[in-house]
This record gives sequence, C-alpha cells and structure tokens, in this order.
Amino acid sequence: MKGKVKYIRKRQVKRCLPFYLFTLLLLLSSCGEFWTVDTDNATKGVEMQLDRRVVTIMEGERYAIPVTFSPDSLVNKTIFWEIENNEIAVFRNDTLIALTPGLTRAIATSTVDRLSDTCWVKVMPRMEIAYGFFEYDMMLYASVTLHGRALTIENADSFLVGAYVGEQLRGIGQVRRQHDIDYLVMRIGAHRPEGDRIRLRCYYRGRALAEWFPDTLRFNGETLGTLSQLVPLVLDDNADVYLPDVESIDNFPTIDVPDTVKWVVTD
Repeated sequence: MKGKVKYIRKRQVKRCLPFYLFTLLLLLSSCGEFWTVDTDNATKGVEMQLDRRVVTIMEGERYAIPVTFSPDSLVNKTIFWEIENNEIAVFRNDTLIALTPGLTRAIATSTVDRLSDTCWVKVMPRMEIAYGFFEYDMMLYASVTLHGRALTIENADSFLVGAYVGEQLRGIGQVRRQHDIDYLVMRIGAHRPEGDRIRLRCYYRGRALAEWFPDTLRFNGETLGTLSQLVPLVLDDNADVYLPDVESIDNFPTIDVPDTVKWVVTD
C-alpha cells in the first residue's frame, strides 16, 4: 500500500512540472527589468546609432530623437530612453520634453542585443524679451533666406530669429508683409549707445536645431535696412550650428562634434 502511494505522488509531480516551470518564468519576467532576448539569426550584427550627437531644444518644446538601425529590415526597433538629469528634460512615449535650461545627456538602449548610444541635450531658454529693460535700441529690416528658401508669413511659425550679445537675448524678429514683400523686422536693445557685437541665431522649431547667421552686426542706435533695401540674411549648408561648449562642463567627457553640420530644410 505504501509503495502505491509513493507511485501516485511521483506521477503527480511529473504532471505538475510544466505548470511550475511556466509559473517560474512568469515570476522572473515580472521582477525588476526584464529584457526580451531576440535569438533570431537575423539579429546577428545589428547596429544602432542616434542620428544626432547634440540636440538643441528650446524650453517647453518636444522632439523625437531619430535612431538608425542596421540592417534597416530589423523588425524589433524598440528603444528604452533615459535622461541623466530629469530636471532639465524628460522622455514621454519616446519623445524628449525640454523642461528648463541646461545641459544633460540622453541614453538610448535597444531591446535587441541591448545596444546603447548617447547624445547631448542642450535646452535653450525661451525666446522672450522685455524691451523696457534696455536703455537703447535700434531697428533691423531684413530679408531672410534659409537653405535656399525665403522666410515668409506662411512658414514663419517654424522659425525663430533672435539677436544675441554673448548668450543674452537682445531682440526677436517678427515676420511681416507689406506691398507683397515679406520681411523680418527686429528691435534690438542695448545698455550702451554703441559698440556691442550682435550675432543672429535661427532656431528651427520641431527640429531641435539652431544655427548662426554668418554676418555680425554692430549696435549703433540707428536703423539698419529699409523696406526698399532690406538687409540680406542668408543661412546655407555651411552655417555654423549652435552647439554647447561641452568641454567647459565639469564631470562631462568631451565629445567629437564637428564645427559645421549640413542640414536640409524641407518645411
């Protein structure tokens, strides 16, 4: 009788073994981080890279950092995003959201082979200005061409042009139309009557990118340009991209960033 009882228990254990294994797998997958390992032969030699080494984004704006996989035919392109300083920026549904001015890094990790890449995130302050803060001002009337395309009333919402002395914003351009002529008008402020070196920067909304116009202006308190003779402002493929000085940031390693980067404006 005892032998019969032992025999029945062994059979019960064998029948329950698949259930125990299934339960164990569920418990493992629910504890901590669980990474799906893709064992398909097609994933061998997979590479992943962020398309941007530096993302320059304005406070309050959003941007989806593009990622390139090789081979492109890879099915599973899921990315887990992290940010080193979530007071400066955060990720929501794979979209970067800029919170406050500063410099941090974004880290992307793929579910396939746990590949990883990083890029810098430079959050610029909003382009807002109080002109009553300056004692002196001057006016600029200009025509603007961005990579072969004129800045007009129709596409003005995609761009912001600002005047800077160092990192201090001194003016914001407004696009207007008069007598079928589209032009940018900007009031530029200063704390002294003349001498400030002014650089103009164009920020591309939706692209997390800013570029410097090549020409430098000198503040003199006078009006530059007229409706009949606009000052030409041109950005071409050799424009200098506005980049953070990562070498001067403590505890951040230096990264290889080119002085100029070519961009194609399609909007």
